Amino acid sequence: MFSLDRTKNDTSTLLDLLRALAAQMVCVGHTWNLTFTFFGGATQTLIPDIGVLLFFVLSGFVIAFTLHERTKADDYSLLNYAVERFARIYSAYAPALILIAVLDYSAWALGVERFRLDSAASFLKNLVMLQGYPGRWGGDTFGSAGQLSTLAIEFHIYFFVGGLFFFCKGRDQIAGLVLATATVPLFHFAERPDASHGLFVLWLLGFGGYFVAINMRIDRLVTVACAILSILLFWKWRGSHVRGDEYALAAQPYFALFFVSLAIAAQGQNWLRRFQSIVGFFAGYSYSLFLIHFTIVKIVVWHLTSPLWVRFVLAILISNFVAWLFAMVTEARHKQLARWILRRMASFRTVTARP
Repeated sequence: MFSLDRTKNDTSTLLDLLRALAAQMVCVGHTWNLTFTFFGGATQTLIPDIGVLLFFVLSGFVIAFTLHERTKADDYSLLNYAVERFARIYSAYAPALILIAVLDYSAWALGVERFRLDSAASFLKNLVMLQGYPGRWGGDTFGSAGQLSTLAIEFHIYFFVGGLFFFCKGRDQIAGLVLATATVPLFHFAERPDASHGLFVLWLLGFGGYFVAINMRIDRLVTVACAILSILLFWKWRGSHVRGDEYALAAQPYFALFFVSLAIAAQGQNWLRRFQSIVGFFAGYSYSLFLIHFTIVKIVVWHLTSPLWVRFVLAILISNFVAWLFAMVTEARHKQLARWILRRMASFRTVTARP
């Protein structure tokens, strides 16, 4: 039986490793492009795009696990899910937007070229996850943080799929339907060249992949076969997508199947357990690294006059260090924030219910 118990197999640790790896791919790839491609004329790397693919398929898989396991308890409601997701995202996201605004202003004041001050309206649109949305309600990503467009996609998917899940589960159906309707991201299905909207499909494939995995009979032969299959599927994905259009829908089933096969293969392994602490360390600030690295990299690479390789290494090291510090006071406290919100809401309901 498929299990994410860390003491039984390597799958859970593997998921943490892939999360940390995806964040580092985005950070290192962006740093390469802003350093060697921008100033040195090197070929642009698409590693950041592949890192985003990992984030999305992994997110769908993990949210499926969360909904499936948590809703086994009768007292787990849509409100619990929504508050947990809100706290997980905004514990780091809101402070990150403020930090980005401060860093952008500081860089602009110091005369760093290419930095500009963004508007308060843009800040607010990003704060409520409207970056990348079409029409007058949407807007661009805030300031120097061009990577935040994909976060808005994931945010709306969380609540849209969560609402539908509870509706189909027969629990909090009206609230679930209202939530899904309010956050429906149907335009993410639209595929356009070099657009990230098709990532919705990849997320859904990861979500469905979890339910495929838990309904499989897992034995040694299956895990070995999935290990081999994951390698073949990865090479199939490499050959089926067009370079420069990493988000194209046609190749995403191969990428999702590669990921799910790898997760199942890890069910038969235990060698990653010895590295749980170091994997957990890097995974623990991966979200913060994604949120703030782009601004930090731009400041380091565009402000320093040292050799390109020095700027490249420093930008990566500083981004990781600042993200780790930032995570300690933000995303690492998301569970406490969720519990505080739920307690406050329970207190409010108690007060309003009194005659």
